Amino acid sequence: MVIIQSIKLALLFVGLSTLGLQAAETSSPASAFTGLEALQPDMPSTDLSRYAGHATLIVIFANSLDDAEFIAQLDILRPHAEYLAAQNVVLLTDTSPSANGPLRQALHPRGFSLLLINSLGTLAQRRGTVTDAQRLIRQIDQMP
Repeated sequence: MVIIQSIKLALLFVGLSTLGLQAAETSSPASAFTGLEALQPDMPSTDLSRYAGHATLIVIFANSLDDAEFIAQLDILRPHAEYLAAQNVVLLTDTSPSANGPLRQALHPRGFSLLLINSLGTLAQRRGTVTDAQRLIRQIDQMP
């Protein structure tokens, strides 16, 4: 079941920037992201407001880099990386629940979670299961 929530993240963007958020993968080796480079920021920002207004975010949380759902989701996204990058999509990941960073505190993921945040900063989708690329692409294409 897709849970659509209207959470405005504008205040979150401002608040997280002061807390030192790690906006890129927290403990991921480069090999896990081979083929997804187009979706990753050249210089990851600790300030999520950097993405507001021009980038759609796919945020993936997992309990570890070895999480089967995390690996499966990256594998699903990999063939679509160039298309998603052309749509101004940025992939952010967090595989360190023990660090309990500001993003986890604000978005409260449980285990594996995939969040889709539109360029206006609104949480458009929260899923606790691996999501088909076509479903994500359809939703991204319909976003403002």
